[in-house]
Amino acid sequence: MEVIKPNLDGTTECNTIKGVIREAVAHDMDVACCYFNKCYEGNIEARGMEFSSCEFRECISPNSKFERVYFTDVLFENCDFSNTMFYECNFVRVTFVNCKLVGSNFCNVNMYNILLDNSNISYSNLSLGTYKEVCFSENKMSNSVLQEVNLRDVEFNNTNLIASQIMDTSLNNIDLSSCDITGIAITPHSLKGVVVSEMQAIELSRLLGIVVK
Repeated sequence: MEVIKPNLDGTTECNTIKGVIREAVAHDMDVACCYFNKCYEGNIEARGMEFSSCEFRECISPNSKFERVYFTDVLFENCDFSNTMFYECNFVRVTFVNCKLVGSNFCNVNMYNILLDNSNISYSNLSLGTYKEVCFSENKMSNSVLQEVNLRDVEFNNTNLIASQIMDTSLNNIDLSSCDITGIAITPHSLKGVVVSEMQAIELSRLLGIVVK
């Protein structure tokens, strides 16, 4: 899948995420064209604002909270946002490369034209959202939860889905054949139309109570 890359023209380097957010709130503005490089700030909080044409590189910002925030044309590369809440956020043309998002909460999130590449999203909650033209590639997503998610034009390539839970989420036309689905839990009706390998079919048959001799 070819997703549209973020438009990052004209960014200016910034050395503090919290400081930029404070400045934006004080002037009732959004955050635009910022290049956050090696910012080590945990517990960041942002609410009801937009980050547009921004780059986050080698930032370590765990335990943060973004609520109803729009991320448009944004790149996250080599970042750690573990245990971060992205509640009711919108992501448009956003790329995550080699990021750590362990235990993060993406509930009620909308994603459009998104690439998550070689990132660790294990133990994360990705429920109750809409994902359109999203590519999960070479990720660790073990023990993650996808419940009542609307998947449209979504790809999973060589992704670790060990012991993950996919509940009340249609996998019709979703190809999981290159993924590790050992110990996965899926509601039976979600399996209709899913594309799997022969060995995966045997694994999934156990969820339906089928015994294969």
